[in-house]
Amino acid sequence: MAVLVVIELSTLWFAVNTLSSVRSYVEGEGLWSKAQKDAVYHLRIYASSHDEKDYNAFLDFLKVPLGDKKARLQLQKAHPDLDIVRQGFIEGRNHADDVDGMIKLMRRFHNVYYIKNAFIIWGEAEGKMEQLIPLGKKMHVMITSKTASQSQINTVLEYAESINRKLTKLEDDFSFTLGEGSRWLENIVLKLLLALSLTIGTTSILITISVSRGIEKGLKAIIDGAALIRQGLLGTRVEVYSRDEIGVLAKAFNDMTATLEHKIQELKDVEDSLTREKERAEASEKVKQLFLANVSHEIRTPMNAILGFARLLEESVTDKGLQEYIQIIIKSGDDLLVILNDILDFSRIETGKILFERNPFSLRGTIDSIVTMMEAKAHSKNLELVTVIDSNIPEIIIGDSVRLSQILLNLISNAIKFSDKGDINVSMAGVDENENNIIIEFIVKDDGIGISKEKQSKIFESFEQATTSTIRRFGGTGLGLSIAKQLVEMQDGEIFVKSEPNHGAEFHFRLPFLKNRIKQKKEDVKNKTDETLLPAQSGKGIHVLVVEDNPINQMLIVKVLKKREFEIDVAGNGVIALSKYKKNYYDIILMDLQMPKMDGYETTHNIRKLKGDKKDIPILAMTAHAIKGEKERCIEIGMNDYIPKPFNVNELFEKIFSFVKKEG
Repeated sequence: MAVLVVIELSTLWFAVNTLSSVRSYVEGEGLWSKAQKDAVYHLRIYASSHDEKDYNAFLDFLKVPLGDKKARLQLQKAHPDLDIVRQGFIEGRNHADDVDGMIKLMRRFHNVYYIKNAFIIWGEAEGKMEQLIPLGKKMHVMITSKTASQSQINTVLEYAESINRKLTKLEDDFSFTLGEGSRWLENIVLKLLLALSLTIGTTSILITISVSRGIEKGLKAIIDGAALIRQGLLGTRVEVYSRDEIGVLAKAFNDMTATLEHKIQELKDVEDSLTREKERAEASEKVKQLFLANVSHEIRTPMNAILGFARLLEESVTDKGLQEYIQIIIKSGDDLLVILNDILDFSRIETGKILFERNPFSLRGTIDSIVTMMEAKAHSKNLELVTVIDSNIPEIIIGDSVRLSQILLNLISNAIKFSDKGDINVSMAGVDENENNIIIEFIVKDDGIGISKEKQSKIFESFEQATTSTIRRFGGTGLGLSIAKQLVEMQDGEIFVKSEPNHGAEFHFRLPFLKNRIKQKKEDVKNKTDETLLPAQSGKGIHVLVVEDNPINQMLIVKVLKKREFEIDVAGNGVIALSKYKKNYYDIILMDLQMPKMDGYETTHNIRKLKGDKKDIPILAMTAHAIKGEKERCIEIGMNDYIPKPFNVNELFEKIFSFVKKEG
């Protein structure tokens, strides 16, 4: 059996190699033919272009058939020089891997009719092709000497074209003859292979019958096991009946199912774990959002009253000292609201997309406000706050004073918290500047407990303090320095600390600011909270329904509106507001969102369902519920606009007058 297989494989190998060599000759004839056609083509071009490069191309393409001629002449010798043959075939652009097969085919079958006839045709074609060389030279002489007319040149070209047509016929005959030889060889090989295949097939059938019964049981067991696995029964194992290949396959099947069962169980465990984590994360996110929404509302409601009444008080107080204190309260409240807005706006904080203002401000005024806020806390621990501002810092700079206050308040607050004696020194100096910019270094130095070297790299991380004992002794969340670091770095600044245990700490940070190129008087540079000028337009004759459940906020809004002579009515919830609106005429409704019995959303929805002109009254949402997307929700429910609490008085009047003007 093995001998028969070897004979069959050898015959097949010989047939494949021989047919491959025939294919190589056919491809070689194609290269030969293409090169000859390209040569005639360039000769034709040369006849009209008279360009030397076309004549050179004609000669280059003739090198291919000339190389094949060199190989053919050597092969027809009794003892050919095979190196010359190889060189000739390579020059004829035959693939190097095909050359040896082409040589063997010629030497083995040179007496076979088809091969012999093909070589005779090949020789005739070369004879015709060589006639092109003197024609090309003749044309070259005629063109370069410029003594012949174009018609004479065309006569030479016509003769070359006639040779080209004869060559085409010879090339076709060559390919046909090789094809005939290939078919003759295929028939012989097929007959031999058929005889061998029948012999081997018969023997194989006998062997198969003799062993099939032995392996049938093992295969059936594996097939049945695979069917059970397909049904999801991963605990299935098949019985191993023998030690042959089928037995090895059965054992491998069992190993595979065991591994698969284990892996699938691992994936299920991971999937269950991920599902639980996802559910916990989603639940946590919902709780967080609800918590923040409630915190936002609860903080903004009293802040609305604090800032509103502080601004009313500022207008009525004439004592400059008291006005300064009130302005600090207002500024601190505004700063708190900025911080609250950043905490609530998760999309900006988590991606670092906090917006920084660029407004002119007085650095000295900002520092004075911070010191005024922190002095009482420092004095309670017998500490002195000392500030030094370098004289080279301009009086007015452009930047974000609120963020600067937030950073300094964090650092000064920490310095006071961790110090029991000495001073808190806050110094500022310009360290680099040009015509338009200045970089200011801020240093907050204390005489407190200090920080060890190994902890200094961690204190700027969220929820980190120097030691657990620090947390127990001083309290705090450990977020202050992390917030300060992020605010500094997001403004292209840097922050670092110098400290040793029991020798205090120095926090340094540098921030770039723009110089104020427009000269301003110092009193002109004030925070927005100092701008108390109201529009001159009166609200007399305008009827406003204020829907607000908080008595303090009711009082604030009423006082603000009465100062402009608006006619006001108040409703403590949506039910009362809807009842009053159905009975009375109003020009605009100021609508709180979160109220008992009926909230602002439902009230607005019910108003918009009323008949006639009643449904079209302008409704301005006024709410401490400042979660991202709240304004869009208000507009979608049917309100005309939105103003957050604490509200800006000028902005409130501007919106009221814009809507009433549209209506009137």
